[in-house]
Amino acid sequence: MSTPLTEWSVVIPCHNAAKTLRRCLESVFAQTAPPGEVIVVDDAGTDGSAAIAAEFGCRVVEQRPNRGPAAARNLGAATAAGEVLFFLDSDLALEPDALERAADALEADADTGVVQGVYAPEPLVDDGPVERYKVLFEHHWRVRAAGTGSATLFALTAIRAKAFADTGGFDESLRDGEDVELGTRLPPRWTVRTDPAVRGRHDDVDTLGGLLAEQWQRSLRFAELLIRSRRSAEGGQSVRTVSLGPVTVLSCALVVAGLPLAMWWPPLAVVPPAAAAVFGVANTGLLRGAAVRGPGWVAAVFGLHLLYVATAGLAALVGVLRPAVWTVRP
Repeated sequence: MSTPLTEWSVVIPCHNAAKTLRRCLESVFAQTAPPGEVIVVDDAGTDGSAAIAAEFGCRVVEQRPNRGPAAARNLGAATAAGEVLFFLDSDLALEPDALERAADALEADADTGVVQGVYAPEPLVDDGPVERYKVLFEHHWRVRAAGTGSATLFALTAIRAKAFADTGGFDESLRDGEDVELGTRLPPRWTVRTDPAVRGRHDDVDTLGGLLAEQWQRSLRFAELLIRSRRSAEGGQSVRTVSLGPVTVLSCALVVAGLPLAMWWPPLAVVPPAAAAVFGVANTGLLRGAAVRGPGWVAAVFGLHLLYVATAGLAALVGVLRPAVWTVRP
């Protein structure tokens, strides 16, 4: 590794993250090659997170009132001195060599402007089956997306300061999807790379209601992001994500739609089980990852994933049909 990490700035947006912030910061300061500075942006927190950050000697920047992660990341970037910005969510703990691995990936190709890591398959704090499923799914699809792509996700992501400046920063009007949207304004000369060697353990949503509500809101925004992703005159990236493939979405739709249709016309009763089989085949990798906990967990992951995909598909459809979406400027 020839890129000095002393020229890196780690930027951590934080809002009431006392549950995980200490473990997050411990992981940063335990890196095999520590960064030049660590900036924690306290986004109107009330739980003492700022005091935790101060204990570690971080630069604490206060944002008042609460404005969300996009504004917090922009504020942290504006105060950063590093040639590389490493955005890290406060509910993540890095593997000890994560920064060094990210630096190696940037050094390997001068055109690589963004290196994003992946979640480990186990949660940072195990709060039950919903969280175990969500983290496993996030790990699976991010590993599957390894290599170059266009979708940007800034939970544990390094970006050259020059590339970040080229985008104009995060859109502070967005509370969801701001990281994906930023990628649509990244000039094509910059390569986005996902590297499974850059890894961290994530503390994710842990209730079924929370899981489905989160996915509903994110999927509602996806239609708008698709429109924004059209290439502008200045050049930009299009949104392409492999988190949910077309076969997965279509087979899930057939399972959900096939049940009431079978009640209306019994011969259609064959559709839901056939579609469920296709759904399972399309998600073999995810289910194989669940198999380490036994067949019961495989069945649970199958059911949770079906609900998750159905929620995402319905929300995306509603988002596409909303008249306001079509008035959004790219």
